[in-house]
Amino acid sequence: MGTRRIDICERFAARLRSDGAAAFAAHLDLADPPSIDPFVKSADYLIGDVDVLISAAGLVDASWVGAQHLAAQIIPLMIENGRGDVVLISPELVGASTASADRMLQAWAAGLDAEFVGTGIRTSIVRSTGLVPPHDVACLIVAAISAQLQVVDVIPSGRESATSDGLTREIRR
Repeated sequence: MGTRRIDICERFAARLRSDGAAAFAAHLDLADPPSIDPFVKSADYLIGDVDVLISAAGLVDASWVGAQHLAAQIIPLMIENGRGDVVLISPELVGASTASADRMLQAWAAGLDAEFVGTGIRTSIVRSTGLVPPHDVACLIVAAISAQLQVVDVIPSGRESATSDGLTREIRR
């Protein structure tokens, strides 16, 4: 896992490792493209093949080129292995958003879907009408991957947890 906020990411990676998953956390700033290649090399060395690429970057801040560069480094290996998931996170889940960011997300997903035909790779979008607690975002990502969902739309009810009884989800395969 790569992030600008390594302390938070390392705590999450430690939890995954304690459950038996191969995970590591390292500095990655998609607004700083020179940080991408060392991150990818470290991931390959420490955990091997990448099975899941989750990206919220490039849609809200100035890291669109970096997000594309990271995807270009990881996706060909997924295709070569014949398996993988690419999960794109809606900007609303992680902060401010613009209408153009949502259109970019949709265009990116459509392009990836077209590229992935017959490869064993899936694209999912997890999007929301508002901010969702990080733990709930993680649960929604797992749901999208495990149920092979194309889109998970989240409408927070205003309660503390988006995965509580007050959550309405529209799910499309």
